[in-house]
Amino acid sequence: MISLRGVTKRYGPRFALDDLTLDVPAGETTALIGPSGCGKSTLLRTVIGLVTPDAGQVTFDGTPVDPDSAPNLRRHMGYVIQDGGLFPHLTARENVTLMARWLGPERGWDDTRIEQRLDQLVHLTRFPEDGLSRYPCQLSGGQRQRVGLMRALVLDPAALLLDEPLGALDPMIRVDLQAELKQIFADLGKTVLLVTHDLDEAAYLGHQSVLLRDGRVVQRGTAADLIHAPADEFVTRFVRAQHRGLAAEPGPDASGRGGPA
Repeated sequence: MISLRGVTKRYGPRFALDDLTLDVPAGETTALIGPSGCGKSTLLRTVIGLVTPDAGQVTFDGTPVDPDSAPNLRRHMGYVIQDGGLFPHLTARENVTLMARWLGPERGWDDTRIEQRLDQLVHLTRFPEDGLSRYPCQLSGGQRQRVGLMRALVLDPAALLLDEPLGALDPMIRVDLQAELKQIFADLGKTVLLVTHDLDEAAYLGHQSVLLRDGRVVQRGTAADLIHAPADEFVTRFVRAQHRGLAAEPGPDASGRGGPA
């Protein structure tokens, strides 16, 4: 579904992505993990076409992602950033339906279809219907994330890209939303590329985890692979820094996750 081949992106002398090659399987959740500045968010923005690589190629469902193709391809990729990235002057309803209304009736998105899709998404994300008339400042952090997710899903994209979607949330709310996201991913069966700094979260939500360092893939596999068969000392140190007990006591789901972070 998503493929990166020899992708390089530099900002001055620093490599954000360094000759990176990665395949993201269709219908699965791939979690990108690693320390701050390792290239996770840049990789995501490169896939959706917000960043153009200096070298290499990104393809989405066989189509190269470039400045010409990216605007059309973005309709097939839902994008969620931390805290939802909502427009503060629009209500929750207006934020969610923005893209559908922009496409308009000439592309099949009349008021009836938009309302039907909104009803589906409210049910899917368990968002309170009375919250649709509120502005982002009137919503809780968890509700803003649900609105961001609904907006990303409104056009029923083939893939979802999520950049630290739960990073700013209270731990208890985060645990609840992790469980809801896991169920949503399972129900929809979409290709998901998720950025997180949390190995526990990656293990819980992802079919595979990809650990980055300095713009390169250090290791990919399950969380158990990273814990019990680390590729190098950096992987070992990353795992230990994440959770002191994780390496010794993998969770009951065999993914290495003992419980939500």
